Amino acid sequence: MADREYRTNSRVKILEFLRENGDRAVSVAQIQAHLDETGVAVNKTTIYRYLDKLEKEGTAARFVEENGKKASYQLMNRERRCSEHLHLKCVRCGCIQHLDCGFMDEIEEHIMKEHGFQIQCRNSVIYGICAGCLGRGAR
Repeated sequence: MADREYRTNSRVKILEFLRENGDRAVSVAQIQAHLDETGVAVNKTTIYRYLDKLEKEGTAARFVEENGKKASYQLMNRERRCSEHLHLKCVRCGCIQHLDCGFMDEIEEHIMKEHGFQIQCRNSVIYGICAGCLGRGAR
């Protein structure tokens, strides 16, 4: 019994919310607001603990915001091997795009050859504004 994951209603709801928002990273405040709306009473500490567990097991990725004071979380896509490529994150809407094209090989090669530095892609993010937000005039 000790090896089985302890599944509570709050954990199920957090995981459901992460799945529903799989295309973007979400903050603890957004998760808590969703839980409050659905009538699930959970404190922030419990949410952080569960997200930490998901991150340690490789189920979720934690992205530190630009100012380094706040984090957001997104479910990892194991088929896409998220730990092997960089991600693009929109600072307006929070969407995450996978930079898993051939360009990544060029970036890694250039950085190693010219700078003697091996990229560690896990949780690495390039921040900017996505095409959707640019089209809506968000600058």
